Amino acid sequence: MPNIMESPFKSISILYRKSHIWLNNGCAQYDLTAAQAVIILIVCDFEVLTQDEVTKRLGLDKSVIAKTVTKLEELGFMVRSTNAKDKRTYDIRPTPKAWEVYPAVKEQIDICFQRMTQKMTDDERAEFKRLLLIAAETTIEQED
Repeated sequence: MPNIMESPFKSISILYRKSHIWLNNGCAQYDLTAAQAVIILIVCDFEVLTQDEVTKRLGLDKSVIAKTVTKLEELGFMVRSTNAKDKRTYDIRPTPKAWEVYPAVKEQIDICFQRMTQKMTDDERAEFKRLLLIAAETTIEQED
């Protein structure tokens, strides 16, 4: 059995922690945290998502998403409205302010990915990205 230093979970933990530090630093100029930036990115990508969909796609706790969306709403990046089909949930939409920072957030995420894969060839980087997407999609599809 491999020791913890060789574990993929340790690698995932390091990648998560370091990418959040880098994203926090890169988005500070927009007065955004990494968590806020990721929500802006996903909501802009889909143009409208329910709060539950954001929670599921990011694999985070509902209360964390609710607090972060509330803060983004206060900062003028998101608008939350009652979902027409289900009055118990909210639709989240980006504001013009979110659309304004969206390209910069995407760029910061690209910079983070380049930093973590700088020792890889272009082919390795593409394959790594492909495998990460498969793992993430597989994880999202699973219930807890």
